[in-house]
Amino acid sequence: MSQSIKKNYFFNLVNTLAGILFPLVTFPYASRIMEADGIGQVGFFTSIVNYISLFTSLGIPVYAIREIARVRDDFEQMNKTAVEILLLHTVLTIIGYIIVAVLCVTVAKITIDIPLFLILSLSILFNAIGCEWFYKGIEDFKYITIRGLIVRVLYVILLFSLVHSKSDLLIYAGLTVLGTVGNNLFNFIRLRKYISVSFLSLKQLNISRHIVPAIRIFALNLVISLYVNLDTIMLGFMKDNSSVGYYEGATRITKLVLGVVQALQTAMIPRFSYLAKSETRIEFDALCQKVIDFVVTISIPLSIGLFVMAPSLIHLFCGSTYTPAIMTMKIISPIIFLIALSGVACFQILYPLGKENLAILSTGTGAVVNFVICLLFIPSMAHNGAAIATLIGETAVTFTMFLYGKKHIHIKYKDRHYLNCLIGGGIMFLVIYLIYKQINNDWLNVLIIPVSGTFIYGLYLYIVKDRFGLYVLDLLVENRIIRRR
Repeated sequence: MSQSIKKNYFFNLVNTLAGILFPLVTFPYASRIMEADGIGQVGFFTSIVNYISLFTSLGIPVYAIREIARVRDDFEQMNKTAVEILLLHTVLTIIGYIIVAVLCVTVAKITIDIPLFLILSLSILFNAIGCEWFYKGIEDFKYITIRGLIVRVLYVILLFSLVHSKSDLLIYAGLTVLGTVGNNLFNFIRLRKYISVSFLSLKQLNISRHIVPAIRIFALNLVISLYVNLDTIMLGFMKDNSSVGYYEGATRITKLVLGVVQALQTAMIPRFSYLAKSETRIEFDALCQKVIDFVVTISIPLSIGLFVMAPSLIHLFCGSTYTPAIMTMKIISPIIFLIALSGVACFQILYPLGKENLAILSTGTGAVVNFVICLLFIPSMAHNGAAIATLIGETAVTFTMFLYGKKHIHIKYKDRHYLNCLIGGGIMFLVIYLIYKQINNDWLNVLIIPVSGTFIYGLYLYIVKDRFGLYVLDLLVENRIIRRR
């Protein structure tokens, strides 16, 4: 792995870990103050806003990373591309707020709390001016990390200072927007360092050239969002805010854990796009293999740990009133492995190679499966039914992604490393489950089980001389964290 990739991964990992640690402090506080119905109401409205934001973004956040990465060595082209994409996003955002206005006067569940919906809709504006894609395209992950830490610290301070009861729901909603996309204001201000419009004229700009390729990514993001947000929306309409709150609590923790794996994936998008353009397929395939090895090795124990520690995590993270969410978390725990694997196939392999149609077909299959199962299971099983739909939908996406893309995904499937991970994961499960049954304290479980599981899993990989285990050992020795005897 090159030094630049290691550097990008380090900063992205720090940013991701911060994204995990800060919610571990803030969400338990917010969930106890707002309770399940308040968290559910915010989650329900946020899911609707996410759909509007999806349409106003038109696939730009992912498409623009690739385009900026391809022209980052040419200042004039990079400047022109960035301005064109910004203008396109601005036009789409105006259309988005027209949709917001229509929903406010036509949808009954929104009409009863328009101020909350409007506050949460501010994320549409922040997403438009944020240009996060630009900084990822030029691989400025150091800035992204430092800026993210500053905004998160500010969010924590304001949350504990201003939110004290359920009557502060609007303040909590505003801070949620700040904590999620508040970074984007700094992005927009700092963009002047890289972009200049003084030498550009309207005649030089060609916004339309980005529409078709961005629509392809939009189609991909749309079908992905169907099984990411649709379950929450269907819960909100078919059940109540409490069901949404339980589901939100379980999925929030799962997404935080998933972020550990996705840190590398985000950092890799510009690198894969650059290699795909340069036609260095051998290096491209080698990097693919390394990333697949990484996500398999990490996601299996994370899924197992989440399953075993679900009761303790729910009690500590959400509170005793969220006990119904324990089974929900157990059901969806395997999606860490599934999403991590399909994410590599989609955004690190098929997308940089221009095979978006295969990814759209796969995610469309999962979206249809998810929708049908939601209709069947939510009426009788509420949040657990939505969890079952999500699990089966993600399974369908992962399976079809590798099936449809088998000509382009050059991975060694029959590799002993993957068998080692499964066996190591099985041994780890037995050990940490026995530990969990012996310890009747949530805090001790959260402290002891991850350490014990990591040790058992890593020890097994080392004993069988697994290549990933030996690679990690070499890194630890290289950085003088341990000494080899």
